[in-house]
Amino acid sequence: MERFTHIAGDVHLLKVPFTGVWTGVTLVLSDDAPILVDSGGMSETVDSTIVPALAEMGLSLADIGWVLATHIHGDHVGGIARMRELAPSIKVGVLRESDGRMRDPLAYSREIRAKFPEHSAAPPPVLDGVAPDLLLDDGAMVGPLRVIHTPGHDTDACCFFDTRSGTLITGDSLQLNGTISQGCALLFDPQRYLGSLQRLLAMPIQNIICGHPYLPHGEVAIGEHAARQLLAAAIGCYEHDRGFVTGMAAAGTDDVLAIAQALVASVGGVEPQKLFLPMHTVAAYLKAARDERDDR
Repeated sequence: MERFTHIAGDVHLLKVPFTGVWTGVTLVLSDDAPILVDSGGMSETVDSTIVPALAEMGLSLADIGWVLATHIHGDHVGGIARMRELAPSIKVGVLRESDGRMRDPLAYSREIRAKFPEHSAAPPPVLDGVAPDLLLDDGAMVGPLRVIHTPGHDTDACCFFDTRSGTLITGDSLQLNGTISQGCALLFDPQRYLGSLQRLLAMPIQNIICGHPYLPHGEVAIGEHAARQLLAAAIGCYEHDRGFVTGMAAAGTDDVLAIAQALVASVGGVEPQKLFLPMHTVAAYLKAARDERDDR
């Protein structure tokens, strides 16, 4: 059985199974009601994994005050509706920009796939949404957690910073080279990603929790030095990918699929059967390069 693992202070990580990797669900204890950050990807894993892991901690879903979302991708919010069904008292908090996506995450999942339909996996058959109870702005506090808007992976990506232990709960905001199922980093908003990473480097972060096991070494970082190394590695991966994509384009290759395949190979990734996620990254880098040229 998967169990919550202590990370630092009152922060604990649960690795919830999801399509060949895991998705992190973080439990934050405080003087007020406990908080969950993210929910796993499916209602089934709420019952099979999250509820039993909470019971081992002496908690039930009815004890949870808030579930907060780092961003509205199915693997991070797919269990929220089930949590609300089992414990109607749970309140849901999302970044203000995430409001519409949280109400209908399946529509957003389909939108992501619509750009490259021939190369996209099917959307999940069920991905229920909920109406958020609280829309969060950058810098807002929920208990001991401060909201840090970190666009890059997506426009609404955010982190939650535990102000007591200095622990940063990042969801997918630190992409590094992506997970083994992605092939490479997934960025919908690369124009703001570097700024997000630089902002995090300037913060007094002591520990980092990633939302997946990111390659080459992104899972958790314990201690200030390890946290800074992880952030620096994420910047290095970004600089490599940006240079690789724009370099191929400058050399005359404008085929998004071909560049995506080459990018995955260049970072030592495993090419997924469906390449829509690397293709989104490539297309976003190419758009950013065009926008920069137009601004000159």
